[in-house]
Amino acid sequence: MEREYRGMNMWMKAAYAACMVAAMGGIVRIYGLEDVVFFNKGVISLGAFVLGYVMTEKSWHACREDRRRFLISYLLSLGLVFTEILGAAMRLEVTRGGVNLSIWGGLFMAGAAMLLAVMVSPLFYEITGYSMKRGKDYGNRRQLNLVFFRAWGILAVGYLPCILAFYPGLYCYDMVWQWSQFDAWQFTTHHPLIHTLFSGGLIELGNILGGSYTKGLFLHSLVQTMFLTGAMAYGIRFLAKIGTQSAGLILTGLFFLFFPFFSVMGISTTKDTVFAGFFLITFVGVCDMAAERKFYGGWRLVLFVVSAVSMCLFRNNAVYGLAVMACFFGFGWLIQKARRKQGGLFLKAAGLTFLCIAVSQGMFFALEKGLDAEKGSRAEMMSLPMQQMARSYVYHQEEFTPKDKEELLRFFDESWLLRYKYYVSDPVKAGMNMEQFEMSDFLRLWVRLGRQFPGEYVKSPLYNMMGLWYMGGDSSCYVEYSMSEPFDEAHRVETRSKLPWLKAYYSWFTDENLQTFLPGLSVFFYTSFYSWCVLLAAGILLAKRKYLYLILPLFLGCYGFTLVFGPCVIIRYFLGIMLCIPILGIMTFQTFPQEGEDTHGGSESDGIQSPADSCGSGSEG
Repeated sequence: MEREYRGMNMWMKAAYAACMVAAMGGIVRIYGLEDVVFFNKGVISLGAFVLGYVMTEKSWHACREDRRRFLISYLLSLGLVFTEILGAAMRLEVTRGGVNLSIWGGLFMAGAAMLLAVMVSPLFYEITGYSMKRGKDYGNRRQLNLVFFRAWGILAVGYLPCILAFYPGLYCYDMVWQWSQFDAWQFTTHHPLIHTLFSGGLIELGNILGGSYTKGLFLHSLVQTMFLTGAMAYGIRFLAKIGTQSAGLILTGLFFLFFPFFSVMGISTTKDTVFAGFFLITFVGVCDMAAERKFYGGWRLVLFVVSAVSMCLFRNNAVYGLAVMACFFGFGWLIQKARRKQGGLFLKAAGLTFLCIAVSQGMFFALEKGLDAEKGSRAEMMSLPMQQMARSYVYHQEEFTPKDKEELLRFFDESWLLRYKYYVSDPVKAGMNMEQFEMSDFLRLWVRLGRQFPGEYVKSPLYNMMGLWYMGGDSSCYVEYSMSEPFDEAHRVETRSKLPWLKAYYSWFTDENLQTFLPGLSVFFYTSFYSWCVLLAAGILLAKRKYLYLILPLFLGCYGFTLVFGPCVIIRYFLGIMLCIPILGIMTFQTFPQEGEDTHGGSESDGIQSPADSCGSGSEG
């Protein structure tokens, strides 16, 4: 009977592997590469058959061993495989054309992904079953503070060469407008007011103390770098508190120290660096509450709220991320009530989230009124619909009715519409005529064009947010390495590199060099890798039934979701999430003394275990 079963299994695996090969061949044809890639004529297809045969057996074994874990692994694999197939098709459409991105082509790619996901699911199956044991117990606050200051010192000293390489820093991104606002003391809410005061104030203070704006920018670089490395050290301190093994602490420290974009962003005049530091501190607080199975109280609650509020003040869309998170908590509370269970956990979490939102909005209003700041342009909120309408015009201009074209050109300058770029909305946004803007008319036109060109309306956001979902390489690794032009001659600051060779090293990390010279390794430099890390962590936590810890990827995912409606996805927008990934990974894989207590969502009253069950002392900060 055993031989008969194995024989049937062999033919099933062979048939499935053959279907996989056929799916790959179909993808090559959809890509329009059949005359370039000789998939069906070479040994590649035979190798694909053998690989499919082997991996099908592994997947079948995993399914019989643990169906729940296998299902989660398969769904993760399906998502990754489908997005890679679709992303490659979209990139080929941009670079060479001839790709079948029709509805039927999309359905075939989805079906092929369902077959090919079996090749990847055994890998995810192994990952979802991995666990890390606890290491040294640091025990008391004094030892933890020693870890903090040692880590902070090493990171700060390690970032000093980057400051010298780009001395006095990088005056770039939006600082041209923000510094001019500070200098004239005339503000707008287009950029966070608190960052305009922070950066402009530091540069002016450095000018007063040092006698030049070069010294002012150098002071800004030092203060910002010290804050960023301090936030990193705070994260390492938390990992020590929960008993992370020395290897985990060292690898996290090395990632913070040597990942080139972190040190460059530390000296860049952008709100995203300070935001990322507060984002990391806030995330650590969320992790700490999850690990201790209780909410903060007293001074720790005050510090957490200060950190979360500061995060929101330094980046406007952080508020929207918290709002989305609060909606999830509210939905969870409703589910608990429908099941006739107490929903204290969700209610308390929602209350704390709303408190942070309310305080941040109150402080924002106070800053706006206190500085008599003008409202920022509403065009900033229209990136997604603007891109959809611009793409439709660029690719189907001749299909527009005279009325729709006339109305579209009332809102946009045609020369800017034709500068449409699939990965960033800034060119189109720059040509928007806000004097003629009326929301009701704009939305009606947007709906009419969407009905006429639904395909372009789907493609546009997918292209614009490739940095969230496609790991095949895109422009999301973009970082500025040069100075912007000054807003006037009196405020000119120039780079005077003390280490030119090191500046050349940092400046090497561009999209072209990464894709050309770092095959495989380049994936770690793109934002999409880190968004997939968040999704993978959520899947692993589900597989391990660590439901309480799902709040961690939820926190990161809600902020990442807000980027869908932004102008693009690049490193500086994603910096906060990237900093949190090592801590998320350790929280996901590490075992705790009360492993499994959260299997049923904690106690029936509030979903949180008692303080006595926590893995860290409630008195530790």
